[in-house]
Formats: sequence, structure tokens, C-alpha cells
Amino acid sequence: MTAGDADVLIVGGGPTGLLTACELLRRGVRVRIVDRAAEPATVPKALSLWPRVRDILTDLGVGEEVHRVSVPVHAFRYFSDRRPVASLTFTEDLAARQLPQPETERILTERLHALGGKVERGVRLLCLDDVDFSGRIEPGGTVTAVLEHGDGAVERFAVPFVVGADGAGSAVRGQLGIGFEGNTYEMAFALIDTYVDGHLPPDEIAYYQTMNGTLVVVPQPGGVFRFLSVMPDGGTMSRAAMQEIVDTRGPRGVTLTEPVWETVFRVHARRATDFRRGRVFLAGDAAHVHSPAGGQGMNNGLQDAHNLAWKLAAVLRGHSPAALLDTYATERAEATRRIVRDTDLHTRALTARTPRWANLRDTAFTLLDRSGAAARLFAPVLAGRRLAYTAERSGQHPSGRSCRWRGRLPGVAAPGAVLPRRAALALGIAGPEADPTAWTLLVRPPTGDARWSTETGHITSRHPRLRLLRPSPGTAAGEGLCTRPGYYLIRPDGHIAAHGHVHDLDRLESELALVLTPGGE
Repeated sequence: MTAGDADVLIVGGGPTGLLTACELLRRGVRVRIVDRAAEPATVPKALSLWPRVRDILTDLGVGEEVHRVSVPVHAFRYFSDRRPVASLTFTEDLAARQLPQPETERILTERLHALGGKVERGVRLLCLDDVDFSGRIEPGGTVTAVLEHGDGAVERFAVPFVVGADGAGSAVRGQLGIGFEGNTYEMAFALIDTYVDGHLPPDEIAYYQTMNGTLVVVPQPGGVFRFLSVMPDGGTMSRAAMQEIVDTRGPRGVTLTEPVWETVFRVHARRATDFRRGRVFLAGDAAHVHSPAGGQGMNNGLQDAHNLAWKLAAVLRGHSPAALLDTYATERAEATRRIVRDTDLHTRALTARTPRWANLRDTAFTLLDRSGAAARLFAPVLAGRRLAYTAERSGQHPSGRSCRWRGRLPGVAAPGAVLPRRAALALGIAGPEADPTAWTLLVRPPTGDARWSTETGHITSRHPRLRLLRPSPGTAAGEGLCTRPGYYLIRPDGHIAAHGHVHDLDRLESELALVLTPGGE
């Protein structure tokens, strides 16, 4: 029986587990991370890193390395029987970057080591004991993980919290008895990563759609391209079989030359029925899997990690009450439902098998392209710039009606949304040098009302983890913030916790009482 040298045990050393560990360590939380695999993964399953996740990686201190070794995607091109039907172009601040998963894991592992952590490999979770299924978090409570090491030794390890980031076949989820609801698509998919002869745009993803199936071509660093296609009925996959698909459906004049990885798989759309049991949490593929359409999978898992880590750190360090942890499952389940829905629609559109549905799809894609709606509405969603959690309490909104209606508009800084990145960087809320544990109160005092500023100062003085900032009028107007006198309460992860106007200081006090421990250091 061992205990006492970690506050959080993370099961799973993939991208989600690694980011969870890094985010906890940089907030002063002791972490132990184990993985049953003897060596790091070498297959490049996930590729896309969208801007919101790259913001998180930049704040972690690895953004420059990610940018150096990845390649951008500036457009999605859609073809129907090789005829161009639509394009979705991305400005630089909305563009994904492609990076094979082993490289993402390498970068996170190096950061983990720099923060004093390591992955214990060849360690398998056998079972979890002492799980409190009531959901209560009592002081001094622990969960006991029974771990088997590579040499056969078995260890009982007691720890305050456990995070299951151990993939779609999660042992942690199985131990908790949590369901994994959803469905599996009827068709199988084949994938080949390969070098090519012939020209392919190095910064575009192409979708070649036919009623026999869709071929997707994705650029990667180093001149490698991914070819992904629905498997022919009754067929098998090989380089020759994929070459035939390219020759009959895809870009002309392209020859597959040196494959570096190939696989056949089925696509699932599944979500855990709960993301938490007491002191044990699920994240990443342990909590959800969905279609690779749009490249959202790894991004969703990394956002799980970011959301959970700051909350665990806040509770463990006494900054916030344990009830804050309840919001993890609520928020991330909401985000996952949206992603599963959107990727499912995208996948079904790409796999239309009848002339009627194919014509409807092509017409819809063309209209979205010509109207500009695709770039205006869908690109920010894919980029993660529209990520927002539903505000649960009325006190998170101003008492008046104007901002409530305004907050429903796309891109407006409202409770639940992420503070616009440029404003966060300008104010020192985000970036590698920002304090990852601090809450921020952005205030715009009413002109000539010194008493309001004094009252606001009294409120913030009771919370050492809360810093007070006054953005310039230009920053507020230019970044979609409300320009009326009042405040924005910003969480450590950059999401807006609450917004109020000049007469809403009582609402602010109530919200602070729910999320921060008075005097908590």
C-alpha cells in the first residue's frame, strides 16, 4: 500500500492524460501518470490542432514548438464526382494545423518532464476500490487504485482523485460501471498515410464525394498525405486498392509511392453516460468517441483536460469549494453533445449514397459557400472560437435584458464563452507568463462614481486569487465586450463566469461565494 506522493492519479499517457498532468503540475498539484503500454504510441491517429487548443498549448509554453513542426490548413475543398461544389477557407486565426499524434505527445511529454513529471509505462489498472458513488467530496477522502507493474508486482495506491484518460476501451470507465452509449456507422473506412508523386495542395483538405463513397486527402508535415476512404463493399484495402480509388474518384495525376501507415477501422459516435463518479473522472476517448470528420476528436479530449485540471487544482489548493468539480461533467458533456451532433451530420453528408441525397448535399454546400455562411458561421465553430458553456444561474447574467439578448449573437463575449484571445493577451490574462490559477475581474466603472469602484475593491479584497483589471474602452469595443459600466468575471481557463452592470454587485458577490473560498490562497 502506497500513498502520499500524489494528489491525482492519471490513467493513460496519451495526449489527454499528458495535458491533464502538465496543467496540474504547473498549478502546483502533485501528479502520478501511468500507462499500460510499454512504449509511447507511434501511429499518427489524430492530426488536427485547432486554434482554441493551440491557445491552450501556447499558454502551457509549447505553442512555438507546435507551430514549428506542424503545417497549416487554409481551406476545405469539396468535390462531387470531381466537380468543385464548395470551398471553406480559413483565415490564419481560424486555421487548423496538422501534426501527427506522436509529435503532439512528444511535445507534451517534454513539457511534462520540464515540469518534473514522468509517465510510468507498463503499469496497468486492475481495479478501483473505495469509490464513493454518492458524489460527495469529503475532506481527507481517497480512492484506491490497484496497479499491476510490468514485472508482475501489484500495488495498492491511495490518492484523492483519479482521472481516466485511457481511451475508448477505458478500464476506468469499466470499473465505474458507466455506460458508453451511441452507435457505430455501417460502413468501414480505410486509411493510408503515404508519400506521393504528383501535385497536391500542401495546405488544403480535399473531399472527393461520389455515391460510391468519399475520398478525403489530408496534408501532413514532411510531404506525407493521408488518404481516407469508405471501404468498397466486400473489398480489402491495400496501396493498390487505394490507388484505384484515387484514380477513379480523386485528384488526377497523383500516385501513391511510399506508405508509412495504413489501417482499416469503423467509426463510432459514443458518449459516456456520465463523466464522473465521486472522485473519479473520465476524459478524452474514455468519455467520448466520434467521427473524424472535421478533425475534432483529439481537440475535444484536450479541452476536457484543460477544463478538469484547473478545477481539480483549485479545489486541492483550497481556492474553490469542492462543488466546482460538479461543473466538469456538465460542461464537457454539453460540448461533446454538440461535437458528436456536428461530426455526425458532416459524416452523413459525405457518405450520401443516393442521387437525391447527393444532390441535396451538393446544393446545400454550394449555397453555404456562395452566401459566405460557411466561412462566417462554420469556420469559427471548427476553430473552437464559438465554444461556450450554458450559464446555469441567473446571477451569471446582468439584471437587465439588453445583454441577455445580445449574448445570443455569435461571437459575442457572454457568460460561458471564452474571452476573446486578443483581449486576454492584451490584458495579461492569457499567455505563457500568465498566472494559471488566477481569476480576473474586468471592470468598467461608471463615470464620476467613485463609490462604485470602492465597493468593487471591498468585494475583491476578500478573494486573494481574484485580480482586478480595467480594460481600455478600445479593448472592450473591439473585442465584442459590453461597453456599459459593469464587470466581467473571468475563470482561470479564460471562460467568462459572469457578467453584470453597475447595479449588479450583489450578483457578483453571490457568484464569487459559489466559486471561490474567501481568503483562500
